Amino acid sequence: MIEKIPFLHRKKMYNIIVKDDISFDALHHIIDVLIDQGAFVCEMETSDLYTVVYEDVRYTVGVDGIDIMIAGA
Repeated sequence: MIEKIPFLHRKKMYNIIVKDDISFDALHHIIDVLIDQGAFVCEMETSDLYTVVYEDVRYTVGVDGIDIMIAGA
């Protein structure tokens, strides 16, 4: 089931949209990578796709403002 989950990371709120279960460690890692790649710097209304690998699992991640859509591979 696809869920939209509010998630606090480094004192900032994000909305996580994910179909499958994912660990908190993986979520923190994914958001850290997205921050490092500047995913949240641009205030434009475009969404971008990123690939993040955590513990040998490749995730395709879409970012749209504070919404983070995660699909495992």
